[in-house]
Amino acid sequence: MKNLLVALGVLSLTAISCTKSNESLQSNQEEIQSKRRPGPGGGGSGIISSSVPQVTGLSAYASGATSVDLSWNSVTNATSYWIYRGSLVPAIVTSTSFVDRSVTPGTTYSYAVAAVVNSTLGPKSSWVTVTTPQAQ
Repeated sequence: MKNLLVALGVLSLTAISCTKSNESLQSNQEEIQSKRRPGPGGGGSGIISSSVPQVTGLSAYASGATSVDLSWNSVTNATSYWIYRGSLVPAIVTSTSFVDRSVTPGTTYSYAVAAVVNSTLGPKSSWVTVTTPQAQ
């Protein structure tokens, strides 16, 4: 039952994140920060654990003027991944890829990803940087 509640909470945060526009990313970040971060047993201690492996193989490329495609290697037993864009968290996903469609043409963005295993948020991956092309 606890795993189901954690999964529903992650899905709820994913739905919130995916429906936000570029203008509301800051308030989205505030919403996510107001939620308790995963902790041991789902208790939300807010501590990021080094016992969770760091995500590796993060790559990003601009697939258009208003979209950036991200992909990374899976982490064993990960139930979700937090996508970081600078200091924002535009999404929490359950797959090993994400398309950020809330970017602006001709802008440089930095991304990192962290895995959640057993309700514990792991460390961020190495950062990658990508610049979207100018709109035509």
